[in-house]
Amino acid sequence: MGNRVGKLGRTLLVLGLVLLLASMAQGKTRVAVLSFQDNSGAGAPAEAIADMMTNELFNTGMFSVVERSRLEQIALEQRMSAQGLMDPTAAVQMGKMLGADYLITGSVTQYKYEASGGVIPLPFGGLSGVAVGSETAYVTLDVRLINSTTGEIVLTAKAEGAANQTQGGFAYDSAVFGTGKAGGLLGQATYKAVTKAVDQIKSKAGSAIAVKPYNVLSEMAKVVTIDGGVNSGVQAGQIFMIYAEGNPVLGIKGEILDVEKIPLGLIKITEVNPNYSKGTLIKGVDVRRGDKAVPYWGDVDSFKMGIR
Repeated sequence: MGNRVGKLGRTLLVLGLVLLLASMAQGKTRVAVLSFQDNSGAGAPAEAIADMMTNELFNTGMFSVVERSRLEQIALEQRMSAQGLMDPTAAVQMGKMLGADYLITGSVTQYKYEASGGVIPLPFGGLSGVAVGSETAYVTLDVRLINSTTGEIVLTAKAEGAANQTQGGFAYDSAVFGTGKAGGLLGQATYKAVTKAVDQIKSKAGSAIAVKPYNVLSEMAKVVTIDGGVNSGVQAGQIFMIYAEGNPVLGIKGEILDVEKIPLGLIKITEVNPNYSKGTLIKGVDVRRGDKAVPYWGDVDSFKMGIR
């Protein structure tokens, strides 16, 4: 009897954890990173680079990311290759199967290691000179973000990474980019390129990806409360833009295409509860109940406020 109760307790605990993780993922854009193509002609580890991209996107806290093992399984079942998937129809089909809002794919266009050296003559003693040299690795990625509903490429990002003078291999989780200087440098250059690409995706995502806004519940002494919390993926330290809705944007037939957004300020989340969060107003004034809040990934210093 005791064992049975214990098993039931463990099952309920696991179920609760699964439900918690699922609820935390709500409100986040769901993306899937497809396999990258190696167009470098240098045998770049494209699969490892896609894995690295997946991890870095997840670490931003902005996206819910499809496990790549799940992606490959579905691709195999449907007899389609995830590598270089660009056909709009196939992209829409893949997105539906994965439950992903957007697909990320791309190619490695540069993956090289260069070493050069020489001798500087010495004008004294019996020494002929001092050997000098430099070793540098270069990695370039072309990344595309695809709307899985329409198959449209909504943004592209080109990222370059370079590294020089290091020893030892570079490992990222289970991916090893080689040993010695060449492997270590290529691994570091790859990581720089991936993180630059992720930063570009983050900075452009606000305009390219539709994000469901939260509502401002109150503002008092520069403390703003919004109706998003742990259960919807809000995290302490996140920056949110507060805006007011302006006039509707009408289409040619009078249909409402969008609503103008008047940026009022920025808040930094300091307290997160299950269903609401509080943040300090770090920029802006005149924030009111009913205003909207969305994640902000741009530069705080260059943020420009509007007038209500």
